[in-house]
Amino acid sequence: MLRLVALLIAVLCSTTAQGHHWVKDVYDSKQRYIVDVEVREFRLIHPHPLMFVEITGIPGDAAVGELEVGQTWTLEMDNKRELTALGWHNETFVPGDKITVVVNPSRTTFYRENTLYMRAVQHQREGFVYLHNVRRLYPIESEGDNLSKHLHEIN
Repeated sequence: MLRLVALLIAVLCSTTAQGHHWVKDVYDSKQRYIVDVEVREFRLIHPHPLMFVEITGIPGDAAVGELEVGQTWTLEMDNKRELTALGWHNETFVPGDKITVVVNPSRTTFYRENTLYMRAVQHQREGFVYLHNVRRLYPIESEGDNLSKHLHEIN
């Protein structure tokens, strides 16, 4: 009986862990775009916060996949627990904030149409650059402290 309970717990835990790592299956990490956006709405929800944005600029004016100035997209982020541990709160992003983000496109629209995964963000008003893979905020203290300084750290 004890072995059966242990097996059941192991199966449930592995199913939960597998379900949480779906990000790599949904978003294409081989395609990465940098875009300027204006925040329309920010939802610090569980498990993954969402931000609704309008694309306001594409650095270098280069076409990036299906992204175009004027489009509205949803940005999905790291999990709420990790972001709140860094100090994020409901007003970290407010409507009208102009930010620069590094995003991966969705592999398919099956999960959610017009959704991108936010890999990094430069947030001037709050004074930080955030990198998804290192789960760290870098302060913007001078002109040279910006997202481009940290692009090599994103994997």
